[in-house]
Formats: sequence, structure tokens, C-alpha cells
Amino acid sequence: MTSSAKTPTGKTSKGKVAIYIEKGRIKARLPRQYFGGKQPRPALGMEANEANMAKAQRIAERMTMDLEDGCFDETLVKYGIVSELEIKKGATTANDQLPPKPELSLLEVWDMFCEYKKKKLRESVYNNFFQGQYKSFLKSAIEATKSEDALKIRNWLVENRNQKTVKDLLSNLSKAYQLGMKSKLLSHNPYDGMAEEIGRVGARGKAQNEIETDNDTTDKSKAYTWDEVQIIFEYIQSTQNIAHWYNFIKFKFLTGCRTGEVVGLRWNDVKWDEEKVYIRFTYDRRTKKFYPLKNDRTYKGDEVRKFPMPKDGELWNLLKSIPQGEPSDVVFKSKRGTIIDDTAFRRAWMGNKKQKYKGIIPELISQGKLTKYLSPYNTRHTFINHAIHDLGIPEKIVCYMCGHKPDVSNKHYQDEAIFMKGINPEIPFSQQQFSEVQIDNQQSRIEALEAQNRELMEMVRKLQEQLEQMKYCLQCV
Repeated sequence: MTSSAKTPTGKTSKGKVAIYIEKGRIKARLPRQYFGGKQPRPALGMEANEANMAKAQRIAERMTMDLEDGCFDETLVKYGIVSELEIKKGATTANDQLPPKPELSLLEVWDMFCEYKKKKLRESVYNNFFQGQYKSFLKSAIEATKSEDALKIRNWLVENRNQKTVKDLLSNLSKAYQLGMKSKLLSHNPYDGMAEEIGRVGARGKAQNEIETDNDTTDKSKAYTWDEVQIIFEYIQSTQNIAHWYNFIKFKFLTGCRTGEVVGLRWNDVKWDEEKVYIRFTYDRRTKKFYPLKNDRTYKGDEVRKFPMPKDGELWNLLKSIPQGEPSDVVFKSKRGTIIDDTAFRRAWMGNKKQKYKGIIPELISQGKLTKYLSPYNTRHTFINHAIHDLGIPEKIVCYMCGHKPDVSNKHYQDEAIFMKGINPEIPFSQQQFSEVQIDNQQSRIEALEAQNRELMEMVRKLQEQLEQMKYCLQCV
């Protein structure tokens, strides 16, 4: 059975797509003139019945129009006949069939994986990394190597990009190919095991970037001394064209907060009566949205950090010096009164050669007042080092204040929270009087819990005795 637009002689019109049935399935017969004299016969993926024949006829008419308009490749993809736009005129098999479906390209595999992950990721993570940095790395690698060979891609990434990010990217690429294999779209995973082979050292010859990582926060080489911090403060405050950055940068140094957390700080999170600053949001410049802090890398659950702000201390006075806005207003604003763009902040910090703008740190280095350049993120390292090494505050307490969780249990951090009440992050720990009292209070709570536990165990013991007696009585009866 054949159905198509026919001439008065009963033959299919030249240049038209015909449909016919073969072994109970509907197939299409494509015009020879578009395929070098050969006639491809793709299956339409439908059983032969009245409803499907009507549908197939409509598809054939659209295919004919697309052939005439020169956009037939898109039509084949649209109707699921092939999965790639690699149909070439005349490229048919020995059986007059279209070539087998080619495997997906690297970027198609990545886009498929991104679509799969989209609902599981925070919007900023999806946009900034999966569809942003990671995809940009892949495009650059493909362009540079003129290839999609997995080993060439991997080697180029390792040599030219930050290795921590490359390690994460290769790990996700392996997962992407595994997903393709599970969906029977791919036959193998060329990236299997590649991520495990990469160390954590940064790529050679790369400038330090502000990467959101807390590795080696106590490494003194990655921090300014507190004397150098004062030099930075004095320079900013005394230089007219950058003086508006003073409050923002000083807050970063005094708290160790990440840039997005400082940008996202609102007045309703400054608790004067509690003498604390609540750190609960981060601002993402790409999506221009506020996001709650997350308590681990799997993004499960929101976090609120309570940073000490002793009354009349340096942090207290800094915030008091800023005109207070509405509760929902951000605390730190740009020179124009808008939300701070961290790109503008980093330009002020590191300079811009094209604009012949030297930047805060390069200028101080040229004046001989600083000896090294550290990224804006290292204000965090600087605070942690100052609190631990200069003030003697226990590392675990400092890490708790900053929301930095090294390899210790969450239970440990809950215990450390006991010490947070009354702590002053601006004076030496040895001069603070709260510690012994709070340790005593903690010990009292532990002793009370132990006593309560003993009472409960005694109750359980008595209930077991009563149960044994009941069993004995029932046996006697």
C-alpha cells in the first residue's frame, strides 16, 4: 500500500515524499532528485493503522515542503528519524536506507547532562558553572585541539585551566557519558576514571583567581599581616576615587565573609540587641538574585551564621557609621547607591591594564608598602590567620564563625557553638573572661544529661523486671 500525492497516471509526483507500509510499519520514500539519484526510505516509527496513516501523510507533506525549502535535515531530527544533523545528500546505505544514527557530540552530551541536572542544582550553580565555566572550558578545548578526542581534551584542560575546576568538570563529564550509556544513546564512556588521576594543584603558569574554596585558610603565605591590612585601610580611606570601597573592604577583613555574603548583607540581619551579624544570604551577580547560604556542597538545607559584633567594637562602629536604610535594604551599596557588582570591586582591587587603572593592591606594591598580590578572596584567609595566630582564638571556633567546615563532624561544630556567646573576635583570646564560665556551663549541661540518662536506664531496668514477672505469672496460670 502506498499513499502520496499522485499524478493522474497514479504515480507519485516528482519531488514529493511518499509513504508506504512494509512489514506492518509505515515508511517514507524520499525523492531521488535530492539524494543523488538514490532513494532513501526512512522508517517513521509508527505501526500501520488508519490513524497513523493519516498522521504519516501529514508528515510526508511537511517533509516535502522542507525539502523544497532546503531545511530537510531539521525535519528528520524533528520527527525522530535521526538524532544528528549529518544527513548528506546521497549518503545512503547499500540497502537504500539512511545511515545509522551517529553518537552525540561532546557538547550535546554535556547539554543533555545539564538538562538532567537542572532541577537538582541551585540556579546560580547551573548558570555559572554547568552552563557557564564548565561549558566554556569545553568549547575552548575543542577549538584549541580541533578535536573531540577525550584524551586530547583532558590534556589541554589540565595544561591550560585550573586543575580543581578541571577535576570537577571531568568528573561530571564521566557522569554525563554514563547517563548517555544508560539512555542507550552512547556506547562507551571515554572519561571514565580521568578525574581520579588529577591532583589538586592549580594549573601551571596561571594567575591566582578568586575561587570560592576554603583550602589552606590557615596558610600564612595566603594572607596579609594585620599591619598590612591597616596600610590597605589607610590608603583606601585617604584616596578620594576609591574611598567608597572602605566600608565594604573593611567588613570583609573584619569578618572573613565571602564577597557574595557581604553584598547580600541586609540591615535586618544586623542584630544590635544581640550584638551579632546574621550571615544568611549570598548575592549572585550573574542571576542578580539572593540565595540562602548552604551548609554543605550537596546544597541540602539553609544555613545562618551568627558572627559576633561586640558593642562599641571595631565592627560595631563600622556598621554604625553607615546610614541605616530599610530593613530589607542591603548594607553596602555602590557609589551610585545600587547593589555592588563584584566585578567592579575586583577591578578596584586588582586594577585594569586596558583602562590603565592600577588598582588598590598593585598601587601599594608599587609604593613598596606591600610585597605581594593576593586576590579579594584572601581577605577571608587574612581574617582567619589574624584570629588564630595573632589573637589566639581556637581554630575550630574561628572556622565556625566563618562558616568554614574542615574535616570534622557537624556534632563537633554544634558543641563549639556553645563558646560563641560573648566571644570577641577583636581582642586576644587570653584576655576574654567568658571561656571558663562557659566551659563550666557546658560541663553542667553534660552532667545533667548524664544524670537524666541514668534515670532513664533505671526506668528501663524496672520495666524489664515487671515484664519478666508478668511472663512468670502467665506461665503459672
